[in-house]
Amino acid sequence: MSIALAGRTAVITGAASGIGAALARHAAGQGMAVAACDRDAARLEALSRELEAQGARHIIRPVDVTDVVALQAFAAGCATLPPVALLFANAGILRGGTIIDMPIDQWRTLTEVNIIGAVATLQAFVPAMIAHGEPAHVIVTGSTGSMTCGAGLSAYCATKHALWPVVEALQGELQETSVGASLLMPGAVSTAMFDAIDPGRAVPADSLDPNIVAERAFAGALAGQAKILTHPAYVERIGARFGDVLSELSVANE
Repeated sequence: MSIALAGRTAVITGAASGIGAALARHAAGQGMAVAACDRDAARLEALSRELEAQGARHIIRPVDVTDVVALQAFAAGCATLPPVALLFANAGILRGGTIIDMPIDQWRTLTEVNIIGAVATLQAFVPAMIAHGEPAHVIVTGSTGSMTCGAGLSAYCATKHALWPVVEALQGELQETSVGASLLMPGAVSTAMFDAIDPGRAVPADSLDPNIVAERAFAGALAGQAKILTHPAYVERIGARFGDVLSELSVANE
């Protein structure tokens, strides 16, 4: 189904910086109203000024996606904007550590933000998108870590792995509606996400500007792609990974 963007609303969580802020700017550039939230109130103010300069109608609120009541209130407040065409469940955090050494409270925080926060966002906004009846789309931000795991990133990757079945199940549940869903899987992006665990980390050579990621996210959503991979070079790597898994299953069943 063709999704009309101009004159409708894009909702973005985790919008204060990085991919989220780029998604908000790109939505405004498409003539959309923007509803954006994040925990970082100061950076949200800067985003609000940018959207105002673009002439975009917008609602900006400091919201923690783990606070279900606040998230539902944010969704209710967005009812003053045009109907939602695109919902980006984008809020996420990264923490590093080994399975044995990472404190359990950090596991809980990652789970609450990256998984429960995404599901709470879907529950807050998708019912109204379905009720509106116009073509619309949901994009949940996973990661290339949704398909593999990096050293010291087991907890982060576990939460991003979890979004794969969440989105696939959602696609099935939305099949008889006018709403579609995609899992966005960015590779390295030039954001501050790794600052929490490695402030001096060198920028990977294949890092993309967040604005490019936003463009690819929009293009994938409008094309109805079930999975939106920002770094095509990962296809070969993940093919090898899944091939290894199939081999392991074959050995187990011999």
